[in-house]
Amino acid sequence: MSETDSDKKPPLDYQLQYQNLLLGNRLPNLRKKWDPLIPCRKDRYLTPEQLKQLVAKSPRILKILDEMSENDKGKKKKLALIVREMLDEIGLARSLPVIRWLGICIQSTIKKICTGVYVNEASIENVKKKIGTNPVLYLPSHRSYADFILMSYLCFTYDLEIPGIAAGMDFHGMVGMGNMLRKTGAFFMRRTFATDKLYWYVFKEYMHALVTAYHTGIEFFIEGTRSRSCKALPPKIGLLSMALEPLFMGEVPDITIVPVSISYDRPLEEQLFVYELLGVPKPKESTMGLIKSVLTIEDRYGSMFFDFGAPISVKEYFGDSLNRFQHALEPAHVQNLTKNELGMIYDLAYDVVSCQQRRIVVNCFNIIAIYYTYRMYMDLEMTFDQLCDGVLILSEFFRRHGATVAVDASRIRDVVKESLRIHCNILKLDKDDRVILEKPRISLREVNRLKFKAHALTEETMKNTVPIFYLQIYINPCLFWCSSKAIVILCAQHLTRKGEKRASVAKLREKVSELRLIFSNEFVFYTVNDEKDFAKDVELLKNYNVLSDEDAQGELSYHESQIDGFYLTTIAPFLCCYLQITHVIDTKFSTGSFSEKELLIATQEFVEEALMSHKKYIHPYCLSLDSLNIALNSLNNLGGVSKNKNSDLTVYSANRTSIRDTHRLLLDYCQLLPFNYLIDYVVSSKL
Repeated sequence: MSETDSDKKPPLDYQLQYQNLLLGNRLPNLRKKWDPLIPCRKDRYLTPEQLKQLVAKSPRILKILDEMSENDKGKKKKLALIVREMLDEIGLARSLPVIRWLGICIQSTIKKICTGVYVNEASIENVKKKIGTNPVLYLPSHRSYADFILMSYLCFTYDLEIPGIAAGMDFHGMVGMGNMLRKTGAFFMRRTFATDKLYWYVFKEYMHALVTAYHTGIEFFIEGTRSRSCKALPPKIGLLSMALEPLFMGEVPDITIVPVSISYDRPLEEQLFVYELLGVPKPKESTMGLIKSVLTIEDRYGSMFFDFGAPISVKEYFGDSLNRFQHALEPAHVQNLTKNELGMIYDLAYDVVSCQQRRIVVNCFNIIAIYYTYRMYMDLEMTFDQLCDGVLILSEFFRRHGATVAVDASRIRDVVKESLRIHCNILKLDKDDRVILEKPRISLREVNRLKFKAHALTEETMKNTVPIFYLQIYINPCLFWCSSKAIVILCAQHLTRKGEKRASVAKLREKVSELRLIFSNEFVFYTVNDEKDFAKDVELLKNYNVLSDEDAQGELSYHESQIDGFYLTTIAPFLCCYLQITHVIDTKFSTGSFSEKELLIATQEFVEEALMSHKKYIHPYCLSLDSLNIALNSLNNLGGVSKNKNSDLTVYSANRTSIRDTHRLLLDYCQLLPFNYLIDYVVSSKL
């Protein structure tokens, strides 16, 4: 993926690079004349209703109707009515008064709860210069329900046509809200529709029409869902492949992709995320619930940051690999993308996620969470002054990595105090000016314990683990900058633990690739980039004097330092999580088959007991259902477990040899972590 000069250079300080929309007279005028830049100019502009009619009469839909009706005219007529109902369910609409009114509501709420909405205006202007002739796909990161609403607000503010936005059916079912969102450009899709052949074809054709015939651009989340853990998720290419199919088929000359990074000091769903990760059922979305939450909200949520990546010409990205002649012999609607083309789309998707992550803003509490957690692991208390010093050290640390850091070093004490005020539900200062964890207020009396997603954890366990989960979800956005370097450090330690101080570069690369493969889904590593990432990581660690230049024999020297602890703090919980799930599979499911839910229940039960009995290499984050699910998928990819369909139920069976080998490997690495993994800090005495 090509990078602009601004991508290659270390970013400027965020206050120079970003403009605060809430500062002075910069607040957008939502009553202005609406004359937006059209992402894809057309000779003829379709209305939303005409777009649906175009889909209903398309060759692809007519073909599937013929196939499913088996030339029965009555059946075909009924199927055509079903198609129309599906399109009414899916289709977007447009209403400028609704867009303005919703914008006013959003602006009022933002002013109430936020200290800043920071926008990289130069990046938006760059996007505006490079669109207008081709279909445009906006692909934002997804950390909050607010993402797509705020994207529309931003497009209106900067005179960009509001795109068609792919939204889940959760919003469609909200009384009044679903219709309102539809009028701002949302189109709706069911969560799963692989088994409904007709719906799949209708939705695919609607996406096709949005790309080839509509003018507004399309917005969807390449990760597929909100990241409850606030870290990057592996990309899903379902919608992306639908959107790019017209390019492969030669129906459009090019498609422009705009990656968008959205960062939050504090996501609105912070508490819900932590509870969902632990298995507490998500409350059902409702219009009244939304209105009540907006009207009663009192907390401050700090700042939001928006950055648009350099637009990507998909045609240029694929280059000579884009072979459209192979699709020239048959009509586009009877063809599918080839396996090779899907592989090309995967490459692009991973690069989009990487671009999103590279532009994520590291805020003060991200850094506080890492530094506090590091000292907690080392069983060291911390004063406010020590925290300020640590934030300064880590701020420079991330800047050297190329990150944009929202910390003003000239007023560090005020910045840290403000961050602690925003996150007073997690950390606070005691009477001696020490930084301590806040005791959470937890009551599960109103929660139906039968509806927990896995094991029904006790209130005591929740009380002791929720603060650690809060810290981890603020550490997770930094994994892009830390995880691959942490793995290099861990592997260097592994090779030199017998007292030797040198490691073969070739052997180190082999160990790093082995560990990256295990955690490829967790940290969104793409194996295509292994060699390039390894070289960059080694070079950076040389600059920190963690590694020294190789000698004539191709060996590196490893030097232990405090920097190791900062890096390893970010990935330690995941090592422990994967260690424990392999242990549970080996001890409880080594024979016979098991379902995903059975494994999640058994693992959470085991971890809960182990935490209370202070066993080694147990971390509260081992209870995270997201990481346990990702670990199970990784073990399936590695051959540690096999997935099979048993009637309508997906079941797994263990490859005991592979599981034990993986467990032993992870245990070796966990033993190298320079932390106290009796985990005394999770017991209530620490709170």
